[in-house]
Amino acid sequence: MKARKYFKTNHTCALLEKYKEYCYYQLIIMVLETIWDLAVDLKKKEKNDNHKEHILLLIGNQSVGKSSMMYRFLDRRESPKPTLALEYSFCRKSNQNLVKDVCHIWELGGGTSYTNLLSTPLSPKNLKNMKVIVMVDLSDPNRIWYTVETLLEKLNTLIKKSLNTELAKKMGMDYASIKNLNTNEELKEHPDRSKIDPLPIPLVIIGGKYDEFQNFEPEQKKVICRALRYLAHHYGASLQFYSSRDPGLVKRGHDLLSHLAFETDHWKGLSQDYNKPLFIPCGSDSLSQIAGTNSNGEREFLGSFTMDVWKQHYTTYFPQNISERGDLPPNPANDSNFRETIIDQIRARKDQELERYKKEIEMRSESWKALDLDSI
Repeated sequence: MKARKYFKTNHTCALLEKYKEYCYYQLIIMVLETIWDLAVDLKKKEKNDNHKEHILLLIGNQSVGKSSMMYRFLDRRESPKPTLALEYSFCRKSNQNLVKDVCHIWELGGGTSYTNLLSTPLSPKNLKNMKVIVMVDLSDPNRIWYTVETLLEKLNTLIKKSLNTELAKKMGMDYASIKNLNTNEELKEHPDRSKIDPLPIPLVIIGGKYDEFQNFEPEQKKVICRALRYLAHHYGASLQFYSSRDPGLVKRGHDLLSHLAFETDHWKGLSQDYNKPLFIPCGSDSLSQIAGTNSNGEREFLGSFTMDVWKQHYTTYFPQNISERGDLPPNPANDSNFRETIIDQIRARKDQELERYKKEIEMRSESWKALDLDSI
């Protein structure tokens, strides 16, 4: 009896061990299947959830309203402060797959004074997804041509420099490929293709302060509009006017930024009348239309369609002021809204050390001046 009971007990234990082993393996299988399902779901989600990233670079005249236009787009309620050098912000928007696309926004202050800072956003990895806005002050025609020409020449130089780096070569990027990738299809087949030189990244020229410009004399408006149309056409850019005091133009400006930042639908239309706000999409203008005709039906603007000819024509009416206004925005380190007790104390101590060091240098300089070298 004892032997049978012992055998029965051992047999039961063996069955229990096998059952535990079976459960253990089943648990492993369930875990592996769960992990596999999660991996499959994650892969599907990655395919559907590829968010897009865009880079928007905003440059142009000082105090023309770049920050104000951007603040309206970002729905920021506070009053914009003068842009100090190069500033960064970003915005996000849910796409059709409920994934948030991102737009990185760089804004350059100081007009043409700090263009070397543009090398930061103009890195090779950004160029494929970058768009540029040049905003000029329509109320100050004596700076328009110089500003556009200077900024775009510098931009082109920095792009070439960026694409000549080792990183760009590793990414298989060069100037010709980027230019071909970003050149508008309408421009590639345009009748003026041989006479224009598009920027290698998408470009929009915005004429700000239209509310002041619309009070100019008709001939002045005509000359300014023609010049901007030519510059936009030559560099392969879209052109439109803007005013923060005109609700219709504010709406168009918002739609433009949304289109550049998130590829949303943009207002379609065409306005080439210099008595109205210009709205000319890239590739929809032509040199013959820009030139126009006189009352006899003859081309009004004679001569070859070259940059030098147009520049001479414009600067004859409006000699260019090539010096930037020297007003620098207030130092944000002194802004009471950004107080940091510990950091401010360290800064004050370092300022005191700097002043002491300056005084020591001055004293040494005076002592060296007083030293009679001939007596040594």
